[in-house]
Amino acid sequence: MKSSLVTSLIAGALALLFFWGLEQVAVAPLETGEVYPPYSSLRFDPLGARALYESLAALPDLQVERLYKPRATLAGMGSAVLVLGVDPSAWSKVTDKTLEEYEKLTANGGRLVIAFLPVRTPANLSEQPQSMNSRWNIRLAYRDMPRVTSTSTGTIPRSSALYFEPGQEWKTLAHSDDHASAVERELGGGTVVLVADSYPLSNEGLRQARDAGFISRVIGPARRIVFDENHFGVVESGSVTRLMRKYRLQGAVAMLALVAALFLWRNASTFLPPREAHASGPVTGRDSMEGLSALLRRGVPEKDLIETCLSEWSKTAPREARAERVQQEIARVGKHHPVEAYRGASRALMEKA
Repeated sequence: MKSSLVTSLIAGALALLFFWGLEQVAVAPLETGEVYPPYSSLRFDPLGARALYESLAALPDLQVERLYKPRATLAGMGSAVLVLGVDPSAWSKVTDKTLEEYEKLTANGGRLVIAFLPVRTPANLSEQPQSMNSRWNIRLAYRDMPRVTSTSTGTIPRSSALYFEPGQEWKTLAHSDDHASAVERELGGGTVVLVADSYPLSNEGLRQARDAGFISRVIGPARRIVFDENHFGVVESGSVTRLMRKYRLQGAVAMLALVAALFLWRNASTFLPPREAHASGPVTGRDSMEGLSALLRRGVPEKDLIETCLSEWSKTAPREARAERVQQEIARVGKHHPVEAYRGASRALMEKA
Protein backbone atom coordinates (compact mmCIF):
# COMPACT_ATOMS: atom_id res chain seq x y z
CA MET A 1 0.00 0.00 0.00
CA LYS A 2 2.71 2.50 1.02
CA SER A 3 5.01 1.63 -1.89
CA SER A 4 2.16 2.06 -4.38
CA LEU A 5 1.29 5.47 -2.95
CA VAL A 6 4.93 6.60 -3.04
CA THR A 7 5.26 5.45 -6.66
CA SER A 8 2.12 7.37 -7.62
CA LEU A 9 3.37 10.54 -5.91
CA ILE A 10 6.74 10.30 -7.64
CA ALA A 11 5.04 9.76 -11.03
CA GLY A 12 2.78 12.77 -10.43
CA ALA A 13 5.73 14.97 -9.43
CA LEU A 14 7.69 13.93 -12.52
CA ALA A 15 4.69 14.66 -14.74
CA LEU A 16 4.28 18.13 -13.23
CA LEU A 17 8.01 18.77 -13.66
CA PHE A 18 7.81 17.68 -17.29
CA PHE A 19 4.90 19.99 -18.10
CA TRP A 20 6.56 22.87 -16.26
CA GLY A 21 9.70 22.39 -18.35
CA LEU A 22 7.60 22.15 -21.52
CA GLU A 23 5.89 25.43 -20.60
CA GLN A 24 9.24 27.13 -19.99
CA VAL A 25 10.68 25.94 -23.29
CA ALA A 26 7.70 26.21 -25.65
CA VAL A 27 5.06 28.49 -24.16
CA ALA A 28 6.87 31.10 -22.03
CA PRO A 29 9.10 32.40 -24.88
CA LEU A 30 6.00 32.95 -27.02
CA GLU A 31 4.22 34.80 -24.21
CA THR A 32 7.16 37.14 -23.51
CA GLY A 33 8.27 37.39 -27.14
CA GLU A 34 11.88 36.55 -26.34
CA VAL A 35 12.08 34.37 -29.45
CA TYR A 36 11.73 37.46 -31.66
CA PRO A 37 14.50 39.93 -32.54
CA PRO A 38 14.90 43.31 -30.77
CA TYR A 39 12.33 45.95 -31.70
CA SER A 40 9.80 43.38 -32.86
CA SER A 41 6.24 44.43 -32.07
CA LEU A 42 5.65 40.89 -30.76
CA ARG A 43 8.03 41.29 -27.79
CA PHE A 44 6.78 42.28 -24.33
CA ASP A 45 10.19 42.77 -22.70
CA PRO A 46 12.21 46.04 -22.76
CA LEU A 47 13.81 45.11 -26.10
CA GLY A 48 10.49 44.92 -27.95
CA ALA A 49 8.07 47.44 -29.44
CA ARG A 50 4.81 45.83 -28.32
CA ALA A 51 3.91 48.85 -26.18
CA LEU A 52 4.14 51.16 -29.19
CA TYR A 53 1.98 48.80 -31.25
CA GLU A 54 -0.74 48.53 -28.60
CA SER A 55 -0.64 52.25 -27.79
CA LEU A 56 -1.24 53.20 -31.41
CA ALA A 57 -3.88 50.49 -31.80
CA ALA A 58 -5.78 51.97 -28.86
CA LEU A 59 -6.25 55.28 -30.66
CA PRO A 60 -9.70 55.48 -32.29
CA ASP A 61 -8.65 57.00 -35.64
CA LEU A 62 -5.71 54.68 -36.39
CA GLN A 63 -5.62 51.30 -38.09
CA VAL A 64 -2.63 49.32 -36.84
CA GLU A 65 -1.53 45.94 -38.18
CA ARG A 66 1.50 43.74 -38.73
CA LEU A 67 3.14 42.74 -42.00
CA TYR A 68 4.30 39.11 -42.29
CA LYS A 69 5.03 39.06 -46.02
CA PRO A 70 7.32 40.98 -48.38
CA ARG A 71 6.58 44.69 -48.60
CA ALA A 72 4.64 46.00 -51.58
CA THR A 73 3.83 49.53 -52.69
CA LEU A 74 2.24 51.55 -49.90
CA ALA A 75 -1.46 52.22 -50.36
CA GLY A 76 -1.24 56.02 -50.29
CA MET A 77 -0.61 59.11 -48.23
CA GLY A 78 -2.58 57.70 -45.31
CA SER A 79 -0.31 54.67 -44.88
CA ALA A 80 2.99 54.26 -43.06
CA VAL A 81 5.29 51.26 -42.69
CA LEU A 82 7.54 51.08 -39.63
CA VAL A 83 10.74 49.09 -40.20
CA LEU A 84 12.25 48.94 -36.72
CA GLY A 85 15.44 47.39 -35.44
CA VAL A 86 17.57 47.85 -38.58
CA ASP A 87 21.27 47.23 -38.05
CA PRO A 88 23.28 50.29 -39.19
CA SER A 89 26.30 48.16 -40.04
CA ALA A 90 24.21 46.27 -42.59
CA TRP A 91 23.52 49.56 -44.32
CA SER A 92 27.20 49.94 -45.01
CA LYS A 93 26.58 47.43 -47.80
CA VAL A 94 23.36 48.97 -49.14
CA THR A 95 23.16 49.17 -52.94
CA ASP A 96 21.35 51.37 -55.44
CA LYS A 97 18.99 48.48 -56.16
CA THR A 98 17.91 48.31 -52.52
CA LEU A 99 17.36 52.05 -52.36
CA GLU A 100 15.34 51.87 -55.55
CA GLU A 101 13.07 49.26 -53.96
CA TYR A 102 12.48 51.62 -51.03
CA GLU A 103 11.63 54.41 -53.43
CA LYS A 104 9.01 52.20 -55.11
CA LEU A 105 7.31 51.68 -51.75
CA THR A 106 6.58 55.39 -51.48
CA ALA A 107 5.58 55.86 -55.12
CA ASN A 108 1.90 56.30 -54.21
CA GLY A 109 2.54 58.80 -51.45
CA GLY A 110 3.03 56.48 -48.46
CA ARG A 111 5.42 57.01 -45.56
CA LEU A 112 8.38 54.72 -44.87
CA VAL A 113 9.98 54.87 -41.41
CA ILE A 114 13.35 53.15 -40.95
CA ALA A 115 14.55 53.08 -37.33
CA PHE A 116 18.07 51.86 -36.59
CA LEU A 117 19.21 49.89 -33.58
CA PRO A 118 20.98 52.01 -30.92
CA VAL A 119 24.68 51.27 -31.34
CA ARG A 120 28.08 52.34 -30.12
CA THR A 121 30.87 53.60 -32.31
CA PRO A 122 31.81 50.82 -34.76
CA ALA A 123 35.35 49.53 -34.95
CA ASN A 124 35.73 50.35 -38.65
CA LEU A 125 34.39 53.77 -39.56
CA SER A 126 35.58 53.46 -43.14
CA GLU A 127 32.67 51.22 -44.09
CA GLN A 128 30.09 53.84 -45.02
CA PRO A 129 27.06 53.41 -47.31
CA GLN A 130 28.27 55.35 -50.35
CA SER A 131 25.02 54.61 -52.19
CA MET A 132 22.99 56.49 -49.60
CA ASN A 133 25.36 59.41 -49.76
CA SER A 134 25.22 59.69 -53.55
CA ARG A 135 21.57 58.70 -54.20
CA TRP A 136 19.78 60.00 -51.10
CA ASN A 137 22.27 62.71 -50.23
CA ILE A 138 22.64 61.68 -46.59
CA ARG A 139 25.53 60.24 -44.62
CA LEU A 140 25.61 58.07 -41.49
CA ALA A 141 28.05 59.36 -38.88
CA TYR A 142 29.04 58.31 -35.37
CA ARG A 143 29.94 60.17 -32.23
CA ASP A 144 32.88 59.07 -30.15
CA MET A 145 31.37 56.56 -27.71
CA PRO A 146 32.62 53.28 -26.19
CA ARG A 147 32.80 50.59 -28.84
CA VAL A 148 30.60 48.13 -27.00
CA THR A 149 27.29 47.04 -28.38
CA SER A 150 24.96 44.33 -27.13
CA THR A 151 21.21 43.95 -27.28
CA SER A 152 21.10 40.36 -26.08
CA THR A 153 21.35 40.97 -22.34
CA GLY A 154 17.81 42.27 -21.84
CA THR A 155 18.74 45.98 -21.98
CA ILE A 156 19.27 48.41 -24.81
CA PRO A 157 21.36 51.60 -24.93
CA ARG A 158 19.49 54.73 -23.97
CA SER A 159 21.44 56.72 -26.57
CA SER A 160 23.10 55.87 -29.84
CA ALA A 161 26.41 56.92 -31.35
CA LEU A 162 24.71 57.12 -34.73
CA TYR A 163 23.53 60.41 -36.18
CA PHE A 164 22.87 61.81 -39.66
CA GLU A 165 24.58 64.36 -41.85
CA PRO A 166 21.69 65.18 -44.21
CA GLY A 167 21.66 67.24 -47.37
CA GLN A 168 19.38 70.15 -48.11
CA GLU A 169 16.54 67.84 -49.20
CA TRP A 170 16.16 66.51 -45.68
CA LYS A 171 14.17 67.98 -42.82
CA THR A 172 15.38 67.41 -39.29
CA LEU A 173 12.74 66.05 -36.90
CA ALA A 174 14.86 65.56 -33.77
CA HIS A 175 18.33 66.42 -32.45
CA SER A 176 20.71 64.66 -30.06
CA ASP A 177 23.78 66.57 -28.85
CA ASP A 178 23.35 69.10 -31.68
CA HIS A 179 23.28 66.26 -34.23
CA ALA A 180 20.32 65.16 -36.35
CA SER A 181 18.88 61.94 -34.90
CA ALA A 182 15.66 61.80 -36.98
CA VAL A 183 15.23 63.20 -40.50
CA GLU A 184 12.69 62.99 -43.31
CA ARG A 185 12.47 63.85 -46.98
CA GLU A 186 10.04 63.53 -49.87
CA LEU A 187 11.01 60.64 -52.09
CA GLY A 188 9.21 58.88 -54.95
CA GLY A 189 5.93 60.69 -54.31
CA GLY A 190 5.95 59.82 -50.61
CA THR A 191 8.13 60.35 -47.56
CA VAL A 192 11.12 58.53 -46.08
CA VAL A 193 11.97 58.92 -42.39
CA LEU A 194 15.27 57.78 -40.84
CA VAL A 195 15.56 57.44 -37.07
CA ALA A 196 18.99 56.94 -35.47
CA ASP A 197 18.20 57.10 -31.77
CA SER A 198 15.16 54.81 -31.70
CA TYR A 199 15.18 54.20 -27.95
CA PRO A 200 11.92 56.21 -27.51
CA LEU A 201 10.14 53.61 -29.71
CA SER A 202 10.99 50.65 -27.46
CA ASN A 203 8.96 49.27 -24.58
CA GLU A 204 11.55 50.51 -22.11
CA GLY A 205 11.70 53.91 -23.81
CA LEU A 206 7.95 54.40 -23.55
CA ARG A 207 8.05 53.46 -19.87
CA GLN A 208 11.07 55.54 -18.87
CA ALA A 209 11.07 58.53 -21.22
CA ARG A 210 7.81 58.74 -23.15
CA ASP A 211 8.06 61.32 -25.96
CA ALA A 212 4.68 61.50 -27.66
CA GLY A 213 5.70 64.52 -29.74
CA PHE A 214 8.68 62.68 -31.22
CA ILE A 215 6.53 59.63 -32.08
CA SER A 216 3.90 61.87 -33.67
CA ARG A 217 6.51 63.58 -35.87
CA VAL A 218 7.97 60.24 -36.95
CA ILE A 219 4.62 58.69 -37.91
CA GLY A 220 3.30 61.86 -39.47
CA PRO A 221 -0.28 62.17 -40.79
CA ALA A 222 -0.68 58.43 -41.50
CA ARG A 223 -3.91 56.77 -40.36
CA ARG A 224 -2.93 53.23 -41.34
CA ILE A 225 0.25 52.04 -39.61
CA VAL A 226 1.95 48.77 -40.49
CA PHE A 227 4.70 47.21 -38.35
CA ASP A 228 7.00 45.27 -40.65
CA GLU A 229 7.79 41.88 -39.07
CA ASN A 230 8.89 40.27 -42.33
CA HIS A 231 12.39 41.77 -42.23
CA PHE A 232 12.90 39.98 -38.87
CA GLY A 233 12.20 36.67 -40.59
CA VAL A 234 8.74 36.40 -39.01
CA VAL A 235 6.56 35.24 -41.90
CA GLU A 236 2.96 34.13 -42.14
CA SER A 237 3.01 30.36 -42.58
CA GLY A 238 -0.46 29.36 -41.36
CA SER A 239 1.01 26.93 -38.82
CA VAL A 240 -0.64 25.74 -35.62
CA THR A 241 1.93 27.66 -33.59
CA ARG A 242 0.98 30.91 -35.28
CA LEU A 243 -2.72 30.31 -34.62
CA MET A 244 -1.93 29.62 -30.96
CA ARG A 245 0.05 32.85 -30.77
CA LYS A 246 -2.59 34.85 -32.61
CA TYR A 247 -5.51 33.73 -30.43
CA ARG A 248 -3.43 33.27 -27.25
CA LEU A 249 -4.29 29.61 -26.83
CA GLN A 250 -1.08 28.65 -25.01
CA GLY A 251 -2.83 28.54 -21.66
CA ALA A 252 -5.71 26.44 -23.02
CA VAL A 253 -3.31 23.89 -24.53
CA ALA A 254 -1.38 23.67 -21.26
CA MET A 255 -4.64 23.13 -19.35
CA LEU A 256 -5.72 20.36 -21.74
CA ALA A 257 -2.36 18.66 -21.31
CA LEU A 258 -2.71 18.86 -17.53
CA VAL A 259 -6.24 17.41 -17.64
CA ALA A 260 -5.03 14.57 -19.88
CA ALA A 261 -2.19 13.83 -17.46
CA LEU A 262 -4.58 13.75 -14.48
CA PHE A 263 -6.97 11.48 -16.41
CA LEU A 264 -4.17 9.01 -17.18
CA TRP A 265 -2.98 9.14 -13.58
CA ARG A 266 -6.49 8.53 -12.30
CA ASN A 267 -6.92 5.43 -14.47
CA ALA A 268 -3.44 4.11 -13.75
CA SER A 269 -3.56 4.31 -9.95
CA THR A 270 -6.07 4.34 -7.08
CA PHE A 271 -6.06 5.60 -3.53
CA LEU A 272 -8.06 2.53 -2.30
CA PRO A 273 -6.16 -0.34 -0.61
CA PRO A 274 -5.58 -3.35 -2.85
CA ARG A 275 -7.97 -6.28 -2.53
CA GLU A 276 -6.75 -9.48 -0.91
CA ALA A 277 -6.21 -12.32 -3.32
CA HIS A 278 -8.38 -15.41 -2.72
CA ALA A 279 -7.48 -18.91 -3.85
CA SER A 280 -9.73 -19.99 -6.69
CA GLY A 281 -11.53 -23.35 -6.39
CA PRO A 282 -14.44 -25.23 -7.85
CA VAL A 283 -17.91 -23.88 -7.21
CA THR A 284 -20.18 -26.61 -5.87
CA GLY A 285 -23.91 -26.66 -6.52
CA ARG A 286 -26.97 -28.96 -6.34
CA ASP A 287 -27.71 -31.95 -8.50
CA SER A 288 -30.86 -32.38 -10.61
CA MET A 289 -32.92 -34.04 -7.87
CA GLU A 290 -32.13 -31.34 -5.34
CA GLY A 291 -32.98 -28.69 -7.94
CA LEU A 292 -36.31 -30.39 -8.68
CA SER A 293 -37.11 -30.63 -4.98
CA ALA A 294 -36.37 -26.95 -4.45
CA LEU A 295 -38.50 -26.06 -7.48
CA LEU A 296 -41.42 -28.12 -6.15
CA ARG A 297 -41.19 -26.55 -2.71
CA ARG A 298 -41.40 -23.06 -4.19
CA GLY A 299 -44.13 -23.83 -6.75
CA VAL A 300 -46.44 -26.47 -5.18
CA PRO A 301 -47.94 -26.22 -1.64
CA GLU A 302 -47.46 -29.33 0.55
CA LYS A 303 -51.21 -30.02 0.83
CA ASP A 304 -51.57 -30.10 -2.97
CA LEU A 305 -48.42 -32.06 -3.70
CA ILE A 306 -49.90 -35.58 -3.88
CA GLU A 307 -52.87 -34.43 -5.97
CA THR A 308 -50.56 -32.62 -8.39
CA CYS A 309 -48.41 -35.73 -8.78
CA LEU A 310 -51.48 -37.92 -9.34
CA SER A 311 -52.85 -35.49 -11.95
CA GLU A 312 -49.57 -35.44 -13.87
CA TRP A 313 -49.22 -39.23 -13.66
CA SER A 314 -52.80 -39.78 -14.86
CA LYS A 315 -52.09 -37.89 -18.12
CA THR A 316 -49.73 -40.66 -19.27
CA ALA A 317 -50.91 -43.68 -17.22
CA PRO A 318 -53.09 -46.31 -19.00
CA ARG A 319 -56.69 -46.57 -17.94
CA GLU A 320 -56.62 -49.91 -16.19
CA ALA A 321 -57.17 -51.40 -12.77
CA ARG A 322 -53.88 -50.24 -11.33
CA ALA A 323 -54.88 -46.59 -11.80
CA GLU A 324 -57.95 -47.17 -9.66
CA ARG A 325 -55.82 -49.03 -7.12
CA VAL A 326 -53.44 -46.06 -6.86
CA GLN A 327 -56.30 -43.65 -6.35
CA GLN A 328 -57.79 -45.82 -3.64
CA GLU A 329 -54.48 -46.02 -1.79
CA ILE A 330 -54.06 -42.25 -1.90
CA ALA A 331 -57.62 -41.72 -0.71
CA ARG A 332 -57.04 -44.15 2.14
CA VAL A 333 -53.95 -42.40 3.45
CA GLY A 334 -55.16 -38.82 2.74
CA LYS A 335 -53.59 -35.86 1.01
CA HIS A 336 -52.29 -34.42 4.26
CA HIS A 337 -49.67 -37.18 4.39
CA PRO A 338 -48.02 -36.98 0.98
CA VAL A 339 -45.09 -39.24 1.88
CA GLU A 340 -47.30 -42.11 3.10
CA ALA A 341 -49.64 -41.63 0.17
CA TYR A 342 -46.68 -41.82 -2.26
CA ARG A 343 -45.41 -45.01 -0.64
CA GLY A 344 -48.90 -46.59 -0.79
CA ALA A 345 -49.24 -45.68 -4.47
CA SER A 346 -45.83 -47.16 -5.16
CA ARG A 347 -46.79 -50.47 -3.44
CA ALA A 348 -49.98 -50.58 -5.44
CA LEU A 349 -48.08 -50.23 -8.69
CA MET A 350 -45.52 -52.88 -7.63
CA GLU A 351 -48.25 -55.37 -6.70
CA LYS A 352 -49.86 -54.89 -10.11
CA ALA A 353 -46.58 -55.49 -11.84
